[in-house]
Amino acid sequence: MKLIKKYVVVAAASLIALSNPAFSASVIEEVVVTATKRQESIQDVSISVSAMTGEQLDALNLSDMADVTQQFPNFQVNAWSPQLTIFNLRGISQNNFVDNLEAPIAVYQDEAYMASMNAISGQLFDTKRIEVLRGPQGTLFGRNATGGLVHYISRGADDDELNGYLEVNVGEYDRRSVEGAIGGALSENVRARFAFKHEEADGYIEADTSIPPVDERAIGGADGYGLRGTIQVDFSDSLQGDFIIKVSRDDDVPTGGYVFENCQFDENELCPVDANGRAIVTSGVVSGDVHLHQNDTKGSLDREVENFTAKFTKELESGNEFVSITNYMNMDKEYVEDGDAFPAPIVVFGQDAEVTQLTQEFRLSGTTDKMKWQVGAYYMDYQFEGDAFTIGAPNIDLSFELAGAGIIGKAVVPDDNPFDGRSDRTIDLDVKNVSIFAQVDYDLSESMTLTAGLRWSDDQKDINWTGFFTSDDEPTPIPYTTTANSEFAGDATILNFFDEDGIDYSDYAARLSLQKQFNEETMGFISWNRGIKGGNWTISSGVSPSRFTHNEEVLNAFEIGVKSHVNEYLRINATAYYYNYEDYQTFVAIPPGGTSPNPQVGNSDATARGAEFEFFITPVDNLDIILGLAWNDSEVDEVEAGANPITDAEFPNAPDFSGNYLIRYALPIDDFKELVFQFDGAYYGDQYLELTNGPGTVQDSYNVSNATITLMWGDFSVAVWSKNIFDETYKAYSLDLGALGATTYYAPPQTSGISFTYDF
Repeated sequence: MKLIKKYVVVAAASLIALSNPAFSASVIEEVVVTATKRQESIQDVSISVSAMTGEQLDALNLSDMADVTQQFPNFQVNAWSPQLTIFNLRGISQNNFVDNLEAPIAVYQDEAYMASMNAISGQLFDTKRIEVLRGPQGTLFGRNATGGLVHYISRGADDDELNGYLEVNVGEYDRRSVEGAIGGALSENVRARFAFKHEEADGYIEADTSIPPVDERAIGGADGYGLRGTIQVDFSDSLQGDFIIKVSRDDDVPTGGYVFENCQFDENELCPVDANGRAIVTSGVVSGDVHLHQNDTKGSLDREVENFTAKFTKELESGNEFVSITNYMNMDKEYVEDGDAFPAPIVVFGQDAEVTQLTQEFRLSGTTDKMKWQVGAYYMDYQFEGDAFTIGAPNIDLSFELAGAGIIGKAVVPDDNPFDGRSDRTIDLDVKNVSIFAQVDYDLSESMTLTAGLRWSDDQKDINWTGFFTSDDEPTPIPYTTTANSEFAGDATILNFFDEDGIDYSDYAARLSLQKQFNEETMGFISWNRGIKGGNWTISSGVSPSRFTHNEEVLNAFEIGVKSHVNEYLRINATAYYYNYEDYQTFVAIPPGGTSPNPQVGNSDATARGAEFEFFITPVDNLDIILGLAWNDSEVDEVEAGANPITDAEFPNAPDFSGNYLIRYALPIDDFKELVFQFDGAYYGDQYLELTNGPGTVQDSYNVSNATITLMWGDFSVAVWSKNIFDETYKAYSLDLGALGATTYYAPPQTSGISFTYDF
């Protein structure tokens, strides 16, 4: 409470610095984006892209990625665990939680690719722009952008004048945060900017203290900070350097918070399953309250991320431009979670990891009377060293295999102690990628442009991992599975040797599009994109040799779209698409033929089709309306799970219909004051939250609405806000564990707060 009072006092003190009035113009003006790695109006890019500037995010009071995704059609974010930020575009996402895998939605921060989902923080502060590109973006952005791209662009040090802001937020569940930035010129040729954010919050998932022993901490909160320093240097009239240092930390953030969906438990306290091994559930949750946890294990996340980017831009005498972007990232993470929803160690999961990543991109671009072109080269060196463990039920099948092979003396018998048995994995992963790329925009006529792009990419991956088993009867770790390059490879008692400890994969991504400018207000495009995503390994306690390696996936995507600035009151963007996947990478936790849940990644062909519509309307002065609509239809041929494969499954997080809405009205009070009313939100149709399409992972249609009232007074503003104002109950994540049931993490209930902001 003292900290809250301190934040409020700091914000209130800024009232003495009020200056000139700042009234709200329309907040839905066209945005300049870098979707083609050059600055262009979003209305001129032949890509399905949505974007918002930092000014728009501030004006619309969109403070985190969950808020932002609600206003971008066919886009969702899933951050049920504080260690993960998973993006979903058109139903394409990395729906699993295995550390060594890269996502099909590539994430860039200030033009640098972030390979690890664990290194992406959900914190937004001092943002210049967020760009969301749908569909394969492999030509310019790389091999792991089959589903699309999310690009965070921070405010740079490009302003000579002293400027900045201070913002304080307080809200329910003892949520409090403070953020700010200050920037300006240090000398004639050097500018700098410093930004920060600190956030703390108790969780909204309370502990059920009536059933000891339970971790009494609430889950779903935050405790972390982010710092960013930027320096821009004019080395000469033609050479500029931008240098960015970012540091973030999460400190002992509580994890877990799952609840079990109800089912008709048998005498062994197991759920019935269907022919595919999926849990058959009934209505409600076992705890009776979706926001009440029974974690007996204290889960936590500790994470530090350091990130450095150096960008050099050289204007050549020929009029061409040369760009060099170097990025180094290091992450250290310690994570433990209670993976079940009972006050007993049925499933406990943990991961410690250190990730280092070095990337380098060179790019040369230029223009002629009829052509814009760019060529480039890219290199990535990604190193992952980690330890993971699983305690409890996922090791039962493994213990029977080990006992049957004579490696251990006694299997873990469920009737005896179902929570005995622990598997540990040590993992060393080395990934190197070399790419070269080129793209040309050629004007066939004054109104028609042909775009052709190509990227050749070479992946070299090597893995060294070993699994160890312990139990009450076997307290000394016993290696039971290993790769061929491990020190245990010659041990005759090893249950499984995995020979496929290296992946050498070369392939190409391509783009071909035709853009037609019908008139000054309207353009249309048709395109084909070939996206690629490399293969990898499933590292879990019970993975079989046949499922250890999964293949690369290839996506051929076809799009047709139109963008029209109809008049000064209306702007419309619409895109329709068709996806044809070869070896789409599937994820389930129910292994084929097994009863113990373990992460499994496989491959299957798949198709999808859909469309997005965006409407930006300013019918009268001071009134802004944003409307979005999306349609999806998908089919995965065959998903290996349980005793029988699942056929014709739908993509997860892909409702047939979804929509977003935002209405904002600014009411001038006098020459210095303005009152802004805003109502926004999103509707999502029925959807599955996991690829098994199990009944325990169904999320019925729901609507989330938010409301904000903001008083703007010169450079100072106060906003009173409420998120999920109708207190909609809905799932953020579900995992089908077969006979162990389905666990679910529910999204936050209605939450309100107040924000104070001062801009200078």
